Amino acid sequence: MSAVGDIKFTWKIKNFSKLDSPKLYSKVFSLEDYKWRILMFPKGNKVEHLSIFLEVAESETLPSGWSRNAEFSVTVVNQIDNKSSVREGAEHKFNAQEKDWGFSKFIPLEELHDLGKGYLVEDTCIIKANVTVFSDESHGSNKEASATKSSTKEDIDAFFVDLDSEISSSNNPSSKHVVEIAVRVIRNALNMDPADLNDPGRISKIKTSFDVLSSFDDCSVLTAEQKEELLAMKEKFVDLPERAARAAKDRNLCTHKAFVKVTLGCKLERCLIEFKKAKQETKHQEQQIATLQEQVNSLLAQIDEARKKRDNISSKQKEMFELSKDLKAELDVLEKRWPEYEAKMKAAEEEEEIVRTEWQKMKQFVSSLNKPFYLRLLY
Repeated sequence: MSAVGDIKFTWKIKNFSKLDSPKLYSKVFSLEDYKWRILMFPKGNKVEHLSIFLEVAESETLPSGWSRNAEFSVTVVNQIDNKSSVREGAEHKFNAQEKDWGFSKFIPLEELHDLGKGYLVEDTCIIKANVTVFSDESHGSNKEASATKSSTKEDIDAFFVDLDSEISSSNNPSSKHVVEIAVRVIRNALNMDPADLNDPGRISKIKTSFDVLSSFDDCSVLTAEQKEELLAMKEKFVDLPERAARAAKDRNLCTHKAFVKVTLGCKLERCLIEFKKAKQETKHQEQQIATLQEQVNSLLAQIDEARKKRDNISSKQKEMFELSKDLKAELDVLEKRWPEYEAKMKAAEEEEEIVRTEWQKMKQFVSSLNKPFYLRLLY
């Protein structure tokens, strides 16, 4: 399987946050004479993630039995820090029944819509896709190439049919007709890809064609120089297809390894991003824990202070209780003797009244005395 075409495609979606449609298609791009496009679910395909797929457009028009192997990667560009762009890769064999393939959980919607992350700038999302399509040996990637391979096989088979017929009908198989068939077989073989000739059966038949040509002695058909050149080509026909097959195998292996490298790199970048996010989140949680611990320490100090106040109040409460008990005892004693004190109070009031009355009488008497007499009393 060899690459028959690749393409890089960029899709800019403006007013992304205002999209109402559950799914969105990019413009169609052509690759290997077939139309492809990106299918996106801006609000997720039944998940809380952006969903992105590569799809064969107009799949209903595909020929019967059509299929193509493709390796592709999709990137949601971080427009602030390109190193933080999210990239995923995959390979899939596309056909009419499996016309799309991709990633249901590409990036969390919450992260995508976080303006500080850089995936939406001026409400624009940028998606890039790299697509490589490989030939499908079961169906062929090019009608002309398929026809050429079929024709070459038929020519090789026809050569031996004609050669057998020629040998059967003549004692001299070295005729111009046989030469023409051998030349046609070799010419058609040269029109093929060298790697496709790396087959012992085909090589054996083509070597036979070279042997037939080099065995002619008729100079009117082939010169000596041409025969020497044909003998040299015969050796190359054995060596070159094998080398071409090895090179094609190595190239396909390297192509596959390059894709694996890109895929692993994408996954590694994704892991690194997740690691950095986890590290940042851990730091944030540690800060929150420290803040909460400070609050806890403050609350514990407040609790200790409140306990001290409570103990002081409780002590005062006990003092007041003891004092109240003493005062109550005194009050009870006083209450028992209160009638006695009331009687004394009444007697005291009556005595004071008698004293005031007598005092008044004395005052009046003294005032009634004449002055000379008063003075005589003085001297």
